[in-house]
Amino acid sequence: MTQAMAIVTPDAITPEWLTSALHNRGIDARVARVESEGVGTGQLGETRRFFLHYAGVTPPDAPTTVVGKFSSPNEVARKSGREMGFYKSEVMFYRELAHRAGIRTPAVYVAELDPVTNDFVLLLEDLAPAKQGDQMRGCTLEEARAALSEAARLHAAFWNDKSLLTADWCYVPPGAQGFYTTELIEQSWDHVKKNYQGWLSPEVTDVCAKYVRNHAYWNRPRDFPKCFSHNDFRPDNMMFSPTGERVAVVDWQTSNFLGTGMDVAYFLGGAFPREVRQQHESALLRGYHEELLGLGVRDYSFDHLMNDYRHYSFAAIAVAIAATLIVKRTERGDQMLMHMTIGAALQALDTNALDLLPD
Repeated sequence: MTQAMAIVTPDAITPEWLTSALHNRGIDARVARVESEGVGTGQLGETRRFFLHYAGVTPPDAPTTVVGKFSSPNEVARKSGREMGFYKSEVMFYRELAHRAGIRTPAVYVAELDPVTNDFVLLLEDLAPAKQGDQMRGCTLEEARAALSEAARLHAAFWNDKSLLTADWCYVPPGAQGFYTTELIEQSWDHVKKNYQGWLSPEVTDVCAKYVRNHAYWNRPRDFPKCFSHNDFRPDNMMFSPTGERVAVVDWQTSNFLGTGMDVAYFLGGAFPREVRQQHESALLRGYHEELLGLGVRDYSFDHLMNDYRHYSFAAIAVAIAATLIVKRTERGDQMLMHMTIGAALQALDTNALDLLPD
């Protein structure tokens, strides 16, 4: 029988704690010493890589490195992670859905959540030598096809899965997109206009302003089909293998059960320069759609996908401008959030998505 692991900060990870974690997964090894290094920018949580040194003979199934995720030490990010349910969403995805999601994710050693505070700890497989993607660099076409293939696997696995509607841990947004209320979007847009002057062109600013004015209408409930979505499906949250293995997807903090089309729109809006997206958008979407159908999805036409895609082309704007208020601010974070905003706004223009908004 496995025992619950103590929820600790990164600096409180000890050889004894790691030994217990491995024993809970049936790995008979004793960690004698541990070292760590930071991973990523940690805008909502803190991530560390731990190097494990063992006493005696190391069993073949004992990992030499693992990756840990923890609540953020930054109070703004920590409050957002707790109160908006981001921490809970990620832990519960690994506990309840990862094993049947179809998508490639890291193996889990520990997934603990405090039900009162929503503080958490995750201990995951280290996917090295796979390399984290880069939102600013974007993707190659080959990488994009591989990422969309993973999206199709995830979405098909939970297509119209109404059991998720009654799972007490699963967030089902009341509208088109979860977490981001109209009040938050309006406050965030005011914040962006005051604090990010010069980042957005007049063309992009006009798109954002129209979206914000119409956010309540845009965010109205959407009917089935629905699927379980990652909702932050972008290169920074993907691990690309140099050896040809499938793309692995991480950072499930905003995952939930909502309308179809979200992940593909969110991804393609920021994965390429505008001209490259325009050239390859249709072919990439057709490949995703064909894979969905091949995985058993029925009664979902390509035209239906395109309508969903146009609707959700605005979703990255909501995420990016809201993040300027609710996550820890960093230089790269500013660049990334504005990059996401620009890409999504141009995507909305190119697909005539503004026609979907009344004002």
